[in-house]
Amino acid sequence: MDLEAFIPAFYQTFFTACPEAKVFFPTDTERLEAKMLASLTHMAEALESTERLDGILSELGGKHRKMEISDAHFDQFIHSFTNSLSKTLGPEWNDEIHEAWTQFLKFVAKRMNFFTSSDHPETSA
Repeated sequence: MDLEAFIPAFYQTFFTACPEAKVFFPTDTERLEAKMLASLTHMAEALESTERLDGILSELGGKHRKMEISDAHFDQFIHSFTNSLSKTLGPEWNDEIHEAWTQFLKFVAKRMNFFTSSDHPETSA
C-alpha cells in the first residue's frame, strides 16, 4: 500500500467529514502527514511488544487529549480512516479487512484513553 498517497487522502476525507477538528491540527499538511506516517510506523514496529505499544499509544493519547480531541472526533477518525483505506486498496478491500481495521483502530482508541466513558458504545465492545 502506498502510505504516501493514503495519508493525504485520509486527511482530506477526515477534515471534510469533521471540519471542526481541523483547528486542532497544524496547518502545515506535510508536517501533519509526516507525523501520521511516523505514528503508524512506530505502532507497526511495536506490535510484538504490548508494553512498547501501550507506551506509544498512551503518549499519543495524552497529546490528543491536550488538543481537546473528543471521542466523537475519534469515531470520525476511524470512519474516515477505513473509508480512505477502502478507496486506496480498491478491489483488495473486503468486509473482513474492514472489520479487522475497525477493531484495531478501536483498540488503538481505547489504549489512547478514548472511548472510556460509560455512555460510549465502544466501552462494552
